[in-house]
Amino acid sequence: MSISLNHIALGLGMLGFACFAWPIIQRVSGRALPEAPGSGKSLRSPLWWAGFVLTAAALFLQRMASQQAGG
Repeated sequence: MSISLNHIALGLGMLGFACFAWPIIQRVSGRALPEAPGSGKSLRSPLWWAGFVLTAAALFLQRMASQQAGG
């Protein structure tokens, strides 16, 4: 069984989405404390940025895979 770029892109996309969603789920469930207003912090933690990078990589790989399939 060979793993195609589509499979890799799907895996990276799911992992990226999980990284995006985890801080939000923690905040909504009450496990993470809300920041004080004006503290300068936001949901954009290092985990959020990892999700952003993984999602961008997944989109790039998906575009490569579709170009290879198209000819």
